[in-house]
Amino acid sequence: MSQGGAAAPRVLVIGGLDPSNGAGITADARAVQAHGGHALTVATGLTVQNRHGYRGGTAVAPDLLRAQLRAALAEGPVLAVKTGLFLSPDQPGLVAAELLAGLGHAPPWVVDPVLSATAGGLAGGAELIAALRAECVPRAHVVTPNLPELEALAPAGAHELLAAGARAVLVKGGHGAGDEVVDVLHGAGGPHRFAHPRLGVGPVHGTGCALASAIAAGLAHGREVRAACAVAIGWLQRCLRATVPAGDGLPVPLVHVALDAGGRG
Repeated sequence: MSQGGAAAPRVLVIGGLDPSNGAGITADARAVQAHGGHALTVATGLTVQNRHGYRGGTAVAPDLLRAQLRAALAEGPVLAVKTGLFLSPDQPGLVAAELLAGLGHAPPWVVDPVLSATAGGLAGGAELIAALRAECVPRAHVVTPNLPELEALAPAGAHELLAAGARAVLVKGGHGAGDEVVDVLHGAGGPHRFAHPRLGVGPVHGTGCALASAIAAGLAHGREVRAACAVAIGWLQRCLRATVPAGDGLPVPLVHVALDAGGRG
C-alpha cells in the first residue's frame, strides 16, 4: 500500500535480469517500491553480469516475452511503463505492439536506452539503436540517455529525439567531467538544469535503472515530468550518498533508500 492507504500504482518495468541484483528489473522493482509503487516485472532476457562486467545475455523468446507482458497487464491498470535493456532488435516493436493492444491507452512511458554497462562489456548495435528510435522514442514521455547513449542514439543531440516524437529527454551528466554533475531536461517546458555536486563514490552499478524507474513511479503518482525528474534525481543523490565505495575501483551496487516523509527525494 502507498501512503494514505491507497493502492500502490502499478508500474510495468521491462528489462534484463541481472544475477547480481545491481541493475535490471530487480533493481527497477526496488526503486519503484521505494517510491510507493507496485512493480510488474517482465524480463527481456537473462544476462551474465556483475560489478566485474557484462559477459553476455540471451534474449527471451518472442512468445514467452509476449506471454509475460499479457500476464502482467492482466493484473490491473498500469499507470506507467519503464523499459530498459533489450537484447534483440525485434523486442522494442513487440513490446510496443503488446502495450498498445493490452492497454488501449498510452500511460507515461520512460525509455532508458541501455546501450552500455557501467562495468563494461555491453554495446548496443546499430539494429537495436534503430529499433529504439523507431518503436520506443516516438512513444516516450521521457527518454533518459547518459552522454555516451545520447551520442549513439542521437548524434545531433536531444533535439533529435524530440523531433522523433519523444515528449521529453533527460540527458544525464554523470559521464561528464568536473566537480558538478548537470542533468538537463529538454522538452516539458525545458531546457531545465538539475545541478548537484559530484560525489566521490566512484563507479556505481544500477544508477540509470534506478533513476528511470523512480521517474516512472513519479509519473504513475500523477506528477508532471519535471516534478517527477526532480524527485527522482534528489532521491538518487541520497542513494549515492548512502553508497560506500568498494576501494578496488570496481563499480558498487547502488544503495536504495526510502523517500522522506513528504515523498520528496
